[in-house]
Amino acid sequence: MMRRALLAALLCCGVTHAQPLDPAGAARLRQAAGQDPEAAYDLGRMARNGIGVAREPLRAFALIESSALRGHAPAMFTLSAMLAAGEGCTADLAAARRWLEAAAELEHPEALQQMAMYVQEGALGYPRDARRAAQLLHEAAHAMTHRAQEHQDQRLPASR
Repeated sequence: MMRRALLAALLCCGVTHAQPLDPAGAARLRQAAGQDPEAAYDLGRMARNGIGVAREPLRAFALIESSALRGHAPAMFTLSAMLAAGEGCTADLAAARRWLEAAAELEHPEALQQMAMYVQEGALGYPRDARRAAQLLHEAAHAMTHRAQEHQDQRLPASR
């Protein structure tokens, strides 16, 4: 529901990569972000990438972190990448790993795939383990199947 409100605000304001949000649109987005972790994540991504707003890594980090703290798996995954790279924050590989694992626990496909890559390479403090990496990739594929099914179910008209 809040995601629809966020998207409506974006469309109403004519957000593009080159066009800043008007003050009223920005206020609606901030209000939505305070109420909904998905809206906070979306606004954080906008600030991270400079979409409709100035590129602000510190603000992006704060918004994405607030969403992650409220259990939003895509935000957890993104926060992990930001912590690993020191984007908008001081690099913290231990925290990056914790957030990646939290997103993977929620079966976020991208987190499972990223963990598989780290395990395959022996990076981010994971021991190198080809078998575990293959298992994580299998879990990522399974999670992606569930995501595809959810999207398909959302597109089907409700039976009457």
